[in-house]
Amino acid sequence: MNRVKLVSFVLIIFFSFSIFSNELEIIEKINKVLPEGMTVQNIKESQVEGIYVVDIGDLQPLYVSKDGSFFFYGELYAVEESSLQNTTKSEINLKRKSILDQVLSQKDFITFRASNEQHVVTVFTDVDCGYCRKFHSEIDDFNNQGITINYVAFPRSGLDSESYNKIVGAWCSNDPHQAITDLKNGLDPELLLCQDHPVEKHYMLGQKIGITGTPAIIAPSGELLPGYLPPLELLNRLN
Repeated sequence: MNRVKLVSFVLIIFFSFSIFSNELEIIEKINKVLPEGMTVQNIKESQVEGIYVVDIGDLQPLYVSKDGSFFFYGELYAVEESSLQNTTKSEINLKRKSILDQVLSQKDFITFRASNEQHVVTVFTDVDCGYCRKFHSEIDDFNNQGITINYVAFPRSGLDSESYNKIVGAWCSNDPHQAITDLKNGLDPELLLCQDHPVEKHYMLGQKIGITGTPAIIAPSGELLPGYLPPLELLNRLN
């Protein structure tokens, strides 16, 4: 190894060790002040020199100085020519997407698939919510725009409610597509409850990722689009 390569190798090792030392120091200091039950999950350098992004298990990260002595909990914006980019929102979207990818699989969904699929969205839904019913009444229009809908259950009234029992019945049905359609049309189909359903898991997941109402649309990027959107407007947002 010649001298130039040796010096470069030593500098790389030194720089990597310096970053690792900073991370250990940050983790140690932040863990000491976090509420019980919370710990640092992940840490990485931010776009700002000397500032680290620290995942503490919440959707929103902490921004911490390189020695761990200072942090702020808020939004960080990047100035891009004449506009601002909310980098915190991007971090939150990535975290939300990561959580959904870890917890949900295809067997969790009641899926209405587009034949010319361009986008796949996850929609937290309730069978008694007015705008959820409006959304579902246009399900063919969403599909015709190339948008596949993966429904996830979120009974707004909670786990001890009639809405919960209804939506459990949809997930337990031999024909979930027809069952959820009938329920959203205000019908009262005869549905059986079962033990092997994901509704409680879905509800707890929704609370974890910031769902407060329905319908709540999650874009493939992890961005939360709260409330009803017409098919063309949703397509424009996804594009």
